[in-house]
Amino acid sequence: MRTVFASLIFAASAQAALSEDIYVNDLEGCAMIAGNPDGVFDFASEGGMVLDETGYSSIEYHCSFEPAFRFDWSEAKVTTHVGYCEEPGPYIMPQLFSILLDPYSPGEVAIFTGEGEPQRFYACGL
Repeated sequence: MRTVFASLIFAASAQAALSEDIYVNDLEGCAMIAGNPDGVFDFASEGGMVLDETGYSSIEYHCSFEPAFRFDWSEAKVTTHVGYCEEPGPYIMPQLFSILLDPYSPGEVAIFTGEGEPQRFYACGL
């Protein structure tokens, strides 16, 4: 699990260094991440999740999926991905992810997993 989180920190740090958006499940996390080299870690430590092209993670929770998706809101699209979610223990749950990118909501990613409401992520625009 530490390896997974280390890769999350590396990916988010690389995104920030390239001035790319970082996607978080709570917009308040953007302020925590901005200008703080430990911001992603601090945000995840408080239960926040960070999304990249292959999944989303927090300190003790991680979901991975394939194939990777592109952050592209040029047209409405839903893509379906297969993967798993993992919690400490380890508890691994196979999962199907349907990802919605809506051009009327640029910077917002909705991930449907069969739960009542989708998991939503928002671009920080760093």
